Amino acid sequence: MHRTSLEVLERHARAGTWAYDMETADLSWSDGIYALYGLDRDSYTPDIESALSFYTPSSQKLLNQAIETAREKGTGYSLNVEIRRADGEHRFVQAIGQVELREGQAPLLAGALLDVHDQTLAQNASSARERRLFTETKRWRTASENAGLGLIDIDLEEDLYRIYGKFNSRIGLSFADESAIDREKWYSWIHEDDREARQALIRAHIAGKTPDYLSEYRLLLPDRDPIWVRESGSLVQTDEGRRLVGTISDITARRRAQDALRQSQRRLRQTMANAPTGIGLVSPEGRWLSVNQALCQIVGYDEIELLQTTFQELTHPEDLESDLAYVHDLLAGRRLGYRMEKRYFHKRGHIVDIQLDVSLLRDEQGEPLYFISHIQDISERKQAHHELFEAKELAEVTFEAIGEGVIRVDHSGAITDVNSAGAHLLGATREQLLGQSFGAVVRFFDPDENRPVADPMPEVLAQGDRVRVPIFTRLQRSDNTYISIVDSISPIHDDTGVVRGAVFVFQDISEARRMTQELVHQASHDALTGLPNRRGFDEALERTWARVQQGALNAFVMYLDLDHFKTVNDTCGHSAGDELLRQIAVRLRALLRDSDVLARRGGDEFAAIVHARNAEGAEIVADKFIRTVADLGFEFEGRSFTVGVSIGVAALDPGLESTETALIHADAALYVAKDSGRSRYNFYRPDGETGAEAAQYVNTSQLLHSGLEEDQFTLYLQAIVDAEGQRLGYEALLRYVGPNGVIGPDAFLPTAKRLGMMSRIDRWVIGEALALIETYEQRGLWPEGCYLSINLSPVSVADPQFHAELVNLLDQRHAQAGQLMFEITESDALFGDHYPELIQNLRDRGFGVWLDDFASGYNSFDMLKRASVDGIKIDRSFVSGLEHDPIDRAVVRSISDISRALELGVIAEGVETEAVRQLLARAGMERFQGYLFHRPEPAEAALGAAASPALASN
Repeated sequence: MHRTSLEVLERHARAGTWAYDMETADLSWSDGIYALYGLDRDSYTPDIESALSFYTPSSQKLLNQAIETAREKGTGYSLNVEIRRADGEHRFVQAIGQVELREGQAPLLAGALLDVHDQTLAQNASSARERRLFTETKRWRTASENAGLGLIDIDLEEDLYRIYGKFNSRIGLSFADESAIDREKWYSWIHEDDREARQALIRAHIAGKTPDYLSEYRLLLPDRDPIWVRESGSLVQTDEGRRLVGTISDITARRRAQDALRQSQRRLRQTMANAPTGIGLVSPEGRWLSVNQALCQIVGYDEIELLQTTFQELTHPEDLESDLAYVHDLLAGRRLGYRMEKRYFHKRGHIVDIQLDVSLLRDEQGEPLYFISHIQDISERKQAHHELFEAKELAEVTFEAIGEGVIRVDHSGAITDVNSAGAHLLGATREQLLGQSFGAVVRFFDPDENRPVADPMPEVLAQGDRVRVPIFTRLQRSDNTYISIVDSISPIHDDTGVVRGAVFVFQDISEARRMTQELVHQASHDALTGLPNRRGFDEALERTWARVQQGALNAFVMYLDLDHFKTVNDTCGHSAGDELLRQIAVRLRALLRDSDVLARRGGDEFAAIVHARNAEGAEIVADKFIRTVADLGFEFEGRSFTVGVSIGVAALDPGLESTETALIHADAALYVAKDSGRSRYNFYRPDGETGAEAAQYVNTSQLLHSGLEEDQFTLYLQAIVDAEGQRLGYEALLRYVGPNGVIGPDAFLPTAKRLGMMSRIDRWVIGEALALIETYEQRGLWPEGCYLSINLSPVSVADPQFHAELVNLLDQRHAQAGQLMFEITESDALFGDHYPELIQNLRDRGFGVWLDDFASGYNSFDMLKRASVDGIKIDRSFVSGLEHDPIDRAVVRSISDISRALELGVIAEGVETEAVRQLLARAGMERFQGYLFHRPEPAEAALGAAASPALASN
């Protein structure tokens, strides 16, 4: 039974037993052993050597070692070994043995063999798989760690976040290869700006919306700088539950590089956008890939339009071939870049000149990516260059064409260039002058004296300042003749400021000098007599007084006034008077030495400067003057006239305050001579009769000066009215406001006339009148339609300088034509050379011009035919006598008739009674002025009272 059971067990377990008696060397096998070896009991008898031969060599070695160990220690063994069956099949078996030691005998060995072939193969396969998986895992982890990756395992059930590998230590999380962190704690380390985005990606993946998830976020580990990580993975369902398995990597360097790249790209875009020059990226075929705003502005296209074009389309055909040749050289590697100037077509069709700088960018393999083009609009520069070229050409042409001489010198003063005019003015040829020293060929001389003037060129070259020699300096020509020049010498500086030469520009003004001398002579001399006039006399007097003060000579001043001269004028007219003045001037001048001066100061007044040792010498000259004039015996058109001369003499004392004081002394002595019976002379003596007269004269002179300088003059107004008493305008009347009250013009104007101050007073009056109108217009007190009438003295009318100043003042103050009227006293001045120009100029500007004091002269009516005026004012001497003098009434009626015939306005001044007004009205007069209507008063009072309906109440 026991045997049968063992056989069944061996068959089902594929096993067998054996025993070996080491004493007798008997070996016994069970049937299971025979079956394992593939043997038959009947045909094979086992022994120990043959039994071991069924094992592979390695298994034999293992089995022998195991048996030896068991015999020595008396223990058993169990090991897997490989056998080779009789049919050659290899199988794995489990060899089990036990040693039974016997006293005095060799041990007994017994054991069993179990067929474990299938289990061993399965186990070997499993072990191989494990080894392979281990190897692969190790390789993967090594590769991952070398790539900076960590393995992540997010346990969604236990809310744990596991990280495997050296990534833990890389980010400073842990020194171990494995770390487990609570998911909430890991979540708290994520930058708050990135948390929600990461969670949204994970939720989307868990919900099956994405095949995996990928998130990049910032991790803020304690005591560590922020890092960027890249986390990716997918959902895995395991026996333990759901897990997110994947990788995590440190991408801080990449993100920083990306940020730097973005910043670089942003700076590039900003640079392109804000660059003052055009920048464009162009494909190798020529298409615009990227352009900035400056380039769009240069060619007139917007960005979208420009990106749809090529540079070939914009390039002028004449420039395209050269441009393409450069492009081919760049592509072929023959150039690294190129620069050229060419032309683009603007969108509007005009040409734009540009400077183009191009370089080529290639990839790592050397293939061309795109051209980098810098485009500058140089249209203005090209235009400036063109204009500069034209200017240079013009300068060269002008240099030769201008009439002024031009000489260029270098820093040493040598002549480097001279134009034709300069050579001609120097009387030499250009070839003769080039290379010569400037000072050797250009020699300066004094305008009036034959003495050289220092050459200014060395100073210009040394100091670098512009220099002019005095006008009319003379230049000596090569033939030793002279020309008067006006010139300038200007230094030429280089870009560092160093003087490199100079330019001398000069002009021949010899004719201008001659004309200037003539004009100076005319300005200082009387046209009728050829004698010095008032200005010439004053200049001569200043020169003489300077020498008197130096003690070089003694001199006397004489004032001469012709007696009965008016009779000649009234009887025979101005031509007779002019002839008489010429003859007297010739005879009186003949009595004087060359150093003496005789002048005509105006009208029939003369003045003289006589050099004499003492008063007796001056008296001798004065006596000659008187006798010569008395003996003249003037005849004109068959009529004879006898005239005389009264003379005032005063010493030109060096102790006087000024020459004006000497003139006042002589003038005062003249009036004493006239009052004493005329045709005589009177010598000024401070303690004599003329002293008091002179003192009063001096006081009046001081009053005039202070009145003008300290603004002590004022203007009174007197109304001019029509037949109904309505105001038409006002006459401006001069008054002096002094400490003792208001002084009328009769007290100071005669002295002003003799002192030559009338033009100065007229200037003051005109300026004050314009200011008065402006002030009262602004205050709303100037009556609409009213004018202001201003008196001009004959001296001012005859002065061309006053004429120019008057016109300039009217223009500067924007004087309105209807607001001003000028009254000109009937006198000889009306026949001066400048009378027609002055009157016509004023009338052309719309200002009225009237003759004042009409009919006071013998030829007043004849004057109307020659004087172009707007109206006349009847002299008050005729108006005041109308009630009693029939001649005055006849004159007034004649004036009325003639004025109507000539279409002139008429004003009767000096109307003081109603009877006179009625007589004037019957004579046809329609404009009046006088105390009957309005007494002169300050402007404030006059214009304030203008609102009154009856001016006559004043």
